[in-house]
Amino acid sequence: MALNDQKPTRRSALVGATALVATSAVAPRIALAQAAPHRFKVGAAEVTVLSDGALSAAWSFVLPDRQKAEIAAAGQTSAEIRLQYNVSLVKLGSDLILIDAGSGPDFAPARGKLADNLEKAGIKPEAVTKVVFTHAHPDHLRGVIDPLDGGSMFGKARHFMAAAERDYWLRPGIESTVADSARGTAIGTQRRLKELGAKIETFKAGSEIVPGLAAVDTSGHTPGHVSFLVSSGSEKLMVGGDALTESVISFARPEWRWGADWDQDMGVATRKRLLDMLATGKIPLVGYHLPWPGVGRVERTGTAYRFAPQA
Repeated sequence: MALNDQKPTRRSALVGATALVATSAVAPRIALAQAAPHRFKVGAAEVTVLSDGALSAAWSFVLPDRQKAEIAAAGQTSAEIRLQYNVSLVKLGSDLILIDAGSGPDFAPARGKLADNLEKAGIKPEAVTKVVFTHAHPDHLRGVIDPLDGGSMFGKARHFMAAAERDYWLRPGIESTVADSARGTAIGTQRRLKELGAKIETFKAGSEIVPGLAAVDTSGHTPGHVSFLVSSGSEKLMVGGDALTESVISFARPEWRWGADWDQDMGVATRKRLLDMLATGKIPLVGYHLPWPGVGRVERTGTAYRFAPQA
């Protein structure tokens, strides 16, 4: 069945949500956010990771098919899944490129910290030349909207999203194709994309947004999810969005289906392909939800993988 033709199911209840949003069934405990910017270089490119906040949520919400004993046996013994919100800013030549824009102030407590942390880092919104989105879930999209004046917080920047992603969320009547619990989120995502309007330019996975920044197809979490490969000289970095969302299970058990993925089987295939690519190519990763600041390498361990954080 095509993704766009799915009827409301338990899976589709998570569409438009990050699967990490508070609902009546899940009461996330808010974790502390990291505020200090984390800076490093990839060849001549300069990368700054900024926090948009953090939270914790029940394992039963994100891995509904797995028991706590299975999760513990796979190496994750924490009582809850703990997630940071790591936003990447990449200086490539004359471009200052923001990859995802965080949650914004109206989405959930303890998130929406990107604007404050940009200011603390001495980065003015008007200095950003391009904003690119891995996907349109609220914790990646909503922070782009100016809460006072509407439109984009980054008024001088060009904005880019995969055509498959934008078109999915803008289709008429999307709220009727998701479960009740996700309708508000789907409507909110569509409203914000309409507010941005023609400011959103589209591309196809595989395209180069600017020299040194290429979109990699990592669909499955959403219909048009992409990751971004930064290249400078012989060095590379993958900014992975939500393709790999947790620092133990996503790597040790890539075959497990995640409740947050729109197409869970596609999500499995994407994880396996991406992990193999990163391990084989020794390409470092920034994970949006991995432990602060989300930077590390993928290492093979037998038939699975592990995430090795980097300082």
